[in-house]
Amino acid sequence: MGVQQIFLFLVFLCAAVITHGQPANVGPRYKQFLRQHVKGDMTAKKCDGVIGNLKLTEPNGRNCKSKNTFILANSNQVRAICTRGGRPRGNGLFESNNPFPVVICKHTGVEYHNKCRYRGSTSTRKVVIACDQGWPVHYGDDIVLVN
Repeated sequence: MGVQQIFLFLVFLCAAVITHGQPANVGPRYKQFLRQHVKGDMTAKKCDGVIGNLKLTEPNGRNCKSKNTFILANSNQVRAICTRGGRPRGNGLFESNNPFPVVICKHTGVEYHNKCRYRGSTSTRKVVIACDQGWPVHYGDDIVLVN
């Protein structure tokens, strides 16, 4: 029984390190980035609901956010951009080596009962993110692929 308990403890410890290994000063920014920009099941039709539920606004905290981009991937795929899955662009920015499917939600300029209205579109783009100590913390830009 003792060996099983030790094994389970080690499995738990490894999982904790993998999911919570970011430095303390980076952790809140990383979690905010994930919350705001990484959503594997996002669709263009969900823009109003998701942005409303997340309470995303412009930095002044009052106005509807003019645009928000969601990366359709998981956290590990996006984090890899900060290391082997991306190339440095300077000033802490990294461009993804490969394109990602994204949903771009743009404010329509219309509000209904104090709820912001968005028009969503889908695309496949390379993304540019800011990284801090190997962790994504800010969505910088995206690059439209031209065939």
